[in-house]
Amino acid sequence: MALVGAQVPGVALPPPGPSRYYIHVVNGLSKLGLLVHCQSKDDDLGYHRLLNHGDNYQWNFKVNFWGTTLYWCKLETPHAYVSFESFWLETQHLWLRDRCKHGTVGTCIWTAKDDGIYLRNFLANVDELIHKWIYKR
Repeated sequence: MALVGAQVPGVALPPPGPSRYYIHVVNGLSKLGLLVHCQSKDDDLGYHRLLNHGDNYQWNFKVNFWGTTLYWCKLETPHAYVSFESFWLETQHLWLRDRCKHGTVGTCIWTAKDDGIYLRNFLANVDELIHKWIYKR
């Protein structure tokens, strides 16, 4: 008996996500410049200085065949820093995908503000505080 194309009742798989994602890191700080360093296991994107309020660093990529694409970033000011995963592919939960879906495009906008790092939630049309700054001694 073949079950090609069959659906199991009561089991809902998440809809497929975008195949290409665009990640933005924005300087939303009121006074300070921002140093940004993002990378994946295979791709170091280097260091970028966002000196002015509104400056934006961005990159885009396609999700790898194995569904293991992962990027993380370290954001740093003269007085504080934070490191966090900026993109991961979700297979069961849709937390990141719900926030980063802008129409049919995957767009994650991370904004450094005075009190921490915010992720744009396109569905709710708000910026959500996700990470607090870690202050240097």
